[in-house]
Amino acid sequence: MSSALSRLQRLKAAAIPTDHARRVMSLSTLINTFGNGLFMTVEVIYFTLIVGLSPAKVALALSIAGGVALSVSVPAGHISDRFGPRNIASLAMVLEGLLMFALLSVHTYFPFLIVNIGMAVLGNISQTMRMATIAKLGEGEERVAIRAYQRAVTNFGISLGTVFAGIALAINTPLAYQLLLAGDALTFILAGYVFLKMPYFEPTVERGEPITFQALRDMRFVGATALNAINSLHFVLQSVAIPLWVVRETTAPRWWVSVIMMVNTVAVMLFQVAASKGSGPVFAGAKLYRRASLAISIACILYSMSHGVGAITASAILILASAVHVYGELIGSAGSWSIGFGLADEKHQGQYQGVWSLSWGLGGTLGPAFVTLMAITLGQEGWFIMAAIFLINGILMHKLVTRSWFSTPASA
Repeated sequence: MSSALSRLQRLKAAAIPTDHARRVMSLSTLINTFGNGLFMTVEVIYFTLIVGLSPAKVALALSIAGGVALSVSVPAGHISDRFGPRNIASLAMVLEGLLMFALLSVHTYFPFLIVNIGMAVLGNISQTMRMATIAKLGEGEERVAIRAYQRAVTNFGISLGTVFAGIALAINTPLAYQLLLAGDALTFILAGYVFLKMPYFEPTVERGEPITFQALRDMRFVGATALNAINSLHFVLQSVAIPLWVVRETTAPRWWVSVIMMVNTVAVMLFQVAASKGSGPVFAGAKLYRRASLAISIACILYSMSHGVGAITASAILILASAVHVYGELIGSAGSWSIGFGLADEKHQGQYQGVWSLSWGLGGTLGPAFVTLMAITLGQEGWFIMAAIFLINGILMHKLVTRSWFSTPASA
């Protein structure tokens, strides 16, 4: 009995952070990502089928919003260094919630575009502030561990949100969708309120100091950011190319896409924190990044082999490829976070994290067209090209981090 109780206590300690600040951040993340899961599941359906906007216009608006949001990443990071991240992150989330309420009254394209731009910008600001906060909550491997836990919470929150969104999809009435969007708006506001319970961190840059944008002058860091943007394409591979590949180019059943997605989601929730251990030192992070690139390259080759075979064989190959892919994703994420935190100047962590977030944004913006061209238009040859790209990218990142190819500018 005592041993069972001891195991439960250890499980609770692993699942729920004991530190107050980490618990608060995790709760805010859970609330926020639960709302994201609600919204991302029904947004396109609601505005195309219920409001009546064309799918092309909705896609264009979302792409424009994502592109505009990228432009605020670096300024947001500088603001974090100068004023502290907590209050700004909270305000951004509350304002995003208010814009979500405004989205309920949108019935034409131009207001839809404007509101989505505003939400994307505010979302980028709050995410940059969260990363700057993580940089202040610990050092080295501790930072990576916090970020890993937040990612696990994010996956759980989004998964939970998609389940509840299924209720609105089943009812399929304008009121059901509107109530769901209103619920999402409330989650933004609540997440912002909870984030105010985070400790206040003093600014690291004095208000009288000139704006230097040091992170953009750090060529080593900029080079690492560019390489990480290429690495981030594998996330788009998971969400865009693989579903299309399974449906169009293999004999596996269509519902197998859901199985593949579930393998990824569950693996991240269960193993992301464990996969991040030992990644604190930036050189260790670079090794993980290189190993992850090899795994993702192998996954690309395996995905290509699911073409032209029977349904059972194709399904088995796809699951194997997905398992190798998610292994690369788990250790690659840890390596990426280690590099992003470890190469940054401590005084300007907010600004550096703003630059680093550009890599994820660029991958998400340009990735869908690229991976579709590679996997669907070029077919198996495209998968081999992507395998080579990921492999070379990992080698280059390892060399960039472990060798002084670029000099880092002195702290301003």
